[in-house]
Amino acid sequence: MRGIKYIKTALTDYKVGAFTPSSRFVIRRIRRELGAGRKYIVEYGAGDGVVTRELLRHLPAGGKVVAIELNSKFLAELRTIKDPRLIVVAGDVTVISRTLKKIGVPRIDAVLSSIPFTFFPPRIRERVVRDTARALAPDGIFLIYQYSLLMRSLLKKYFAKIDLQLEPRNFLPMFFMVARKKKKPRIQAR
Repeated sequence: MRGIKYIKTALTDYKVGAFTPSSRFVIRRIRRELGAGRKYIVEYGAGDGVVTRELLRHLPAGGKVVAIELNSKFLAELRTIKDPRLIVVAGDVTVISRTLKKIGVPRIDAVLSSIPFTFFPPRIRERVVRDTARALAPDGIFLIYQYSLLMRSLLKKYFAKIDLQLEPRNFLPMFFMVARKKKKPRIQAR
């Protein structure tokens, strides 16, 4: 889905968080932030699949991408992607995040999100972040790319380290917040 068709979909559904699909600059930054070796990736708000397709192109052997989307037009577009490593889930991230560990992958190495957290009440935003942090593998990351820094302070509450970057070459410029999971403290034998 490109151009005018994407814009029409975004304008008719207030829950769509972007006016245009992610630019090639955003996609490159996502790939760079993910790094190599992350086999099991969950994408909150997969939209028309522009990022999903790129994730699949660079996915290690045996990996899976779980694309979660609520909008029916975007779901139809995602279902045109013929790749056995893709699991398309129709539903609301605010509900699905509660049961991420049951999503059909052995672990979750990374969660990507471009969903419009500004549309959610604070308690729902916090629950999604908390549930995501719990579901991630010990070295997992939660990568949020948004037009604002709203989520930064909440991420600090549940993650050990937050890296912040700006991608100015997107319309509109995007902030990238890469939250790295807190490692559980080791219990030393006495």
